[in-house]
Amino acid sequence: MKYIFFCLILIFSSGSRILSQSQSVEYQSKSISKEKISSFIDSLKQRVLVDTVKFDRNDLKHINGRTENRKPYSVLITINSKYHYRLDIISGSLVKEIADEFFVSENVESINYVEKEDAARLSEFLGINGWIFINLKKKVKADFKVGGLKFIKGRKRKGGDNFLQRKAGEIMIRT
Repeated sequence: MKYIFFCLILIFSSGSRILSQSQSVEYQSKSISKEKISSFIDSLKQRVLVDTVKFDRNDLKHINGRTENRKPYSVLITINSKYHYRLDIISGSLVKEIADEFFVSENVESINYVEKEDAARLSEFLGINGWIFINLKKKVKADFKVGGLKFIKGRKRKGGDNFLQRKAGEIMIRT
């Protein structure tokens, strides 16, 4: 009986220390109002297309099943909370496909933006330059395969990303 009582005291006392040390952190996102969606989309499209000049395939490195740019410059774009696009790891023609498919203000329901600092803490290497969440209107039929997107385990409903852009013959580093 003493052993059970001792174990219960030990469990409760260690649990309270663990709980008292935890802190909650809030990450702020900015919502773009419906009136400003058109201008935001236009400026985003212009910025993204200008960024394509910075793309150099030699800056890419393939690590643990994903591709990273040694000189990252673009925001992470998430469409409908399921499809994730990195634009600094793909060529200008693929970036243009993404811009033409998703950056149409009439098709956008809402946009949220997470600043660089918070996005980097949320997603490490992915959101190092910010994170934009775009929700399309339900009636919009979009081709999510643009920009080198690969669906998660072949199931379209689960979403996908374009985080691996390795071509045949390029070295993959495993750590």
